[in-house]
Amino acid sequence: MKFVSSNYYTLHVLKKAEPRLRKAIVSNCNKKLVNCLSECFLNVLNGNIQLSVCNMGKLNKHKSAIRKVVDRHVPLWQVETHSSE
Repeated sequence: MKFVSSNYYTLHVLKKAEPRLRKAIVSNCNKKLVNCLSECFLNVLNGNIQLSVCNMGKLNKHKSAIRKVVDRHVPLWQVETHSSE
């Protein structure tokens, strides 16, 4: 939760941004933002955040990239290259 609260405004910008700007932000993010996003993804994977069937379908095609972001044994440079896809 501490990563989410410290990056609240960045997450808000990511939510409101167009896809092109979102890709630019994520591709140039720092380690703190990657940790924040991985914490959010982990909550989704654990079922702590309720998603609709439509949203789960949208995330289904990205599940390997989401799992790679959450995995702590994957180096940061690999996470950054896959998160921009």
